[in-house]
Amino acid sequence: MCKFLLAVFVLMTFVGCGGDNAEKFLQQGTAHFQKREYDLAIQSYQKALQLEPKSAAAYNLLGMAYRFKYNELADPDLKKKEIEAFQKAIEVNPDYWVAMVNLGATYYYQGDKAKAATLFKKALTLNPQNPEKPQLEKMIAEGTGKE
Repeated sequence: MCKFLLAVFVLMTFVGCGGDNAEKFLQQGTAHFQKREYDLAIQSYQKALQLEPKSAAAYNLLGMAYRFKYNELADPDLKKKEIEAFQKAIEVNPDYWVAMVNLGATYYYQGDKAKAATLFKKALTLNPQNPEKPQLEKMIAEGTGKE
């Protein structure tokens, strides 16, 4: 699932974001992210969002940067920011299944499998051809008690 999420993460960098400047900051953020320079990636994504505040993709990328920084530091504030960024991506675009999967994964690995299942179900409704569908269905079953 991690390979899929990273592939979607990179793909979505170039989708759904208007404006040359915002796109430039998204590309810079992705370059920093790939070098594991999470603070610089976060700064770049925030700059992109200043220019394009309705970019679900930028919020999703920001959430991913917070996730990876959290994985390094285990700072609970970073986990909170990760969740807020994914939620904002979904608020900006309620059909943005990529952020739903990412937020669902966050909840799932925090142990809130029921909340994750709801997000995974909606994401699969929006994108039934998701290549990770079998894994997501397994996680849904765990979250709904239908294992």
